[in-house]
Amino acid sequence: MKSKLFALFVLMTGFVQASMHPGLFLTPKGVKEIRTSLGKYPAFDKSYADLKKIADEALASTIVLPQPLDGGGGYTHEKHKKNYYEMNAAGIIYQVSGDKRYAQFVSKMLMAYADLYPTLGLHPAVKSSTPGKLFWQALNEAVWLVHTSMAYDCVYDFIPEIYRKHIESNLFYPMAEFIANGNPENYKVFNKMHNHGTWATAAVGMIGYVMGDKNLTDMALYGSKKDRNTGFIRQLDFLFSPDGYFTEGPYYQRYAIWPFMTFAQVIENKQPELKIFAYRDSILLKAVDMLLQSSYNGEIFYLNDALTKTFKTQEIVYAVNIAFKNNPSNNALFDIVNRQGDFVISDAGIATAKAFYKEKNKPFYSYKSLLMRDGKEGTEGGIAIIRSGNSPDASCLTFKATSHGLSHGHYDKLSITLHDNGAPILSDYGAARFLNIEPKYGGHYTRENYSWAMQTIAHNTVTLNEQSHFNAKIDVSSQFHPEILYADFGSDQVQLVSAIEKNAYPGSRLHRTISMLRHAAFEFPVLIDIFRVKTDAQTADLPFYYQGHLVSAGFDYIKNTTQLKPLGTQQGYQHLWLEARGKTNQPFVQFSWVKGNRFYTLTTLTNDSTELMLTRVGANDPDFNLRNETAVMLRQYRPARHTFVSVIEPHGLYDISKEVTVGYKSNLKSLRKVVDNDTMTVVELSTQVGKKLLYAVVNNPSATATQRQFVYNGINYSLKGNYLLQLITQK
Repeated sequence: MKSKLFALFVLMTGFVQASMHPGLFLTPKGVKEIRTSLGKYPAFDKSYADLKKIADEALASTIVLPQPLDGGGGYTHEKHKKNYYEMNAAGIIYQVSGDKRYAQFVSKMLMAYADLYPTLGLHPAVKSSTPGKLFWQALNEAVWLVHTSMAYDCVYDFIPEIYRKHIESNLFYPMAEFIANGNPENYKVFNKMHNHGTWATAAVGMIGYVMGDKNLTDMALYGSKKDRNTGFIRQLDFLFSPDGYFTEGPYYQRYAIWPFMTFAQVIENKQPELKIFAYRDSILLKAVDMLLQSSYNGEIFYLNDALTKTFKTQEIVYAVNIAFKNNPSNNALFDIVNRQGDFVISDAGIATAKAFYKEKNKPFYSYKSLLMRDGKEGTEGGIAIIRSGNSPDASCLTFKATSHGLSHGHYDKLSITLHDNGAPILSDYGAARFLNIEPKYGGHYTRENYSWAMQTIAHNTVTLNEQSHFNAKIDVSSQFHPEILYADFGSDQVQLVSAIEKNAYPGSRLHRTISMLRHAAFEFPVLIDIFRVKTDAQTADLPFYYQGHLVSAGFDYIKNTTQLKPLGTQQGYQHLWLEARGKTNQPFVQFSWVKGNRFYTLTTLTNDSTELMLTRVGANDPDFNLRNETAVMLRQYRPARHTFVSVIEPHGLYDISKEVTVGYKSNLKSLRKVVDNDTMTVVELSTQVGKKLLYAVVNNPSATATQRQFVYNGINYSLKGNYLLQLITQK
C-alpha cells in the first residue's frame, strides 16, 4: 500500500520544484566565500581538508549498503551511518571544488538506497518501541535523513530529473512518511515534545525544503495536523525554559542542539520571514549559551542520562558556528571556537572563521554563577551553577532542583556535584551505557541504567527508607518539582542557593542550602552543605560520591576484607557493596581523600544515631556494566527533624613528581551547629590557626526582621539578607 505522503505526491501535477540549490544549509553565497577563503584561515582549511579526506576515501571505496541487522555499534549500523557522513562530505566538496566525481558518488549512493529502501521491513534488532528500517530505532533514521537531505541539496541540480523522481518516490517520500507516520508510535514521536521529535521534524522539514514540498515543511514546522499545537516551533515553546535550559538536561541539550540549530538555519535560509532566531526572545541563541555554561573545563555536566561529551563534539561545533552567524556581536564565542579548532564547512562556518581570525585578542568566554530555570514558563525549579571564578577550571558547584526531565530524567531532587582544580570531585554517575559498543546491549542503555543510575541513592542527595524519590515512578515524579527559595550570587565571598522538595516522599520535607565560601581562613573555596530533613522515615542516607583515593577516615570502622555483601535489595541499594561501616562518639567526623595534586576533606556533624558507611558500586552486576565508584555515606537513624551539616574543603598540595606533600590535614578544627530552626540555621567553623567563623543561612525568606535574630556568646546577631558570615574575634 502506498504511503499517505506518497499518495499525495502522486496526485500532484508533478513535483513542486524546489528553489535554488544548494539553498538548504549551504548556499551559493557561502560556496563563493569558502572558495575564495581557502588558504587564508588555517583551522578552517584543516576542517575542509578533513572533510575532503572523508569524501576522497569514499570515492576510492565500493558503495556498500548492507542489509540492516545490527543494533548501535554493529557493522550494519555503523556502515549506514558512515554512508550519510560520506554523502554529506561529498556533496559539500562537490559544491566547493566543482569536481563532478563527488556528485556522481552521491547520486549513485542515493540511487542504491532508492532501490533498497522499498524492500525493507522493520529493523530486526528490536530494542525500541519506535524501530527504524535502516537502523534499530527511528531516531537514527531521522539523523540519516537530516544529513542526507543536505547532501541531496548539494547535488540536486547535477542529478537528471528522471533519477530525482526515482530517488524521491522510492526513498525520500517513503522515509519521510515512515518517520512522521510509519506507525502510531512514530506519529506520537513526530508530534512529541522530546529530542526524538526534534530530529524527526528537522528531517522531514529539511527534505521537504529540498524537494520544494510545502506539505512536508508545514508538517515539520506546525505538526502533523498543522494546527501549531505540535511541531518544531512548538518544541521551542515547550522544551526550553525562558533562560534556555533544556528540560532533558545538559547532555541531551547537547544532542538536541544539533537539529535545533541546523534546522533553524535552514528555516532562516528558506523562510527568513519567520525570524526563527529571534523567536521567543532568541531562545535558540540563549540555549547555546546555557549549554556552554553547563560545563566544566569544556566537558558537559553529568546530569540525568549523560556520558562524556566535550565542546569538541560536532554538534557543539555546529551550534557555535550557527549561533555566531546569527549573532555576530557575540565574539565571546571565539574562546570556544579556539578550543574547538574546528569549523563546519558552510555559510555559518566560514562566517565564524573569518571573524575569528580577524579578532586579534580573543575574548574569554564568561563563565558565571547562575540559576537556569526549568519548565516552559520557568516555574519548575532549575539548576544552579556556582563558580568561584571565571576560568574554566575554577571551583564549580552544581545544584539540581529541576523537573523530572522526561524519559532521560533521574530520581534525584536536590543533588549536587563539585568540580575543582580541573577535575570532578563529587560526581554524578550519569548513564549506564556503552554508546555504540554493540556487545554491550547493542550500545543501548543497559538494564543497570534504571536499576542503578536513575535511582536516588546513585546521587549526592538524601534517600529515605532506602526508597528512591517518588518511589522511582516517572508518572509521579513528572508531576512535581522542587521550589527554589532563593539564589544569591552577588558576593565574591559567599554564593548560595536554597531549595525545598515536598513531594518526593509523602509527608516528608527535604530542604537543602548549598554555599560556596571564599574566605582568608581557607586556602581554597569551601562548600558548606546544610540539608534539613523532616520525616517519619526510619533512615535517611546522604552519600558523597568522591573521586580520588581515601587518605584518612576520622572514625572507627570495620572493613569487610574477605567477603562483601550488597547494602540492600532494591532501588539501587542492591548495586552497592558495603565495604566498611563505623560509628563515632564525636560531634563531628572528618574524611579525607586525594584527587590529582590536591587533598579534600569532608567534615560533617554526627551524633549517636549516625552510622558511617563506605560503599563501592558494582554489586549485582553480572555483566560488569557499572563503574566501581566509591562513596562515604552518612546514615541517620530515626531522623525525624534532622539537619545534615557538612563542609567540603580543598587543601594542600601533593606533587608526586617532586615528592612534595604539603597541607594534607584539614584546616578545619571543629564544626558546630549553633541554631537550627525553621527560620535559620547557624554553624560555627573553627580553624587550626585559631580563626572562628559564624555562618548563618535563612531557611524561610519570608521571615520578619525580628525572627531573623539570634544570640551567640551573649551577642545579638541578625540576618539582613539570605546569609550572615562573621569572623569572630577571639578574646
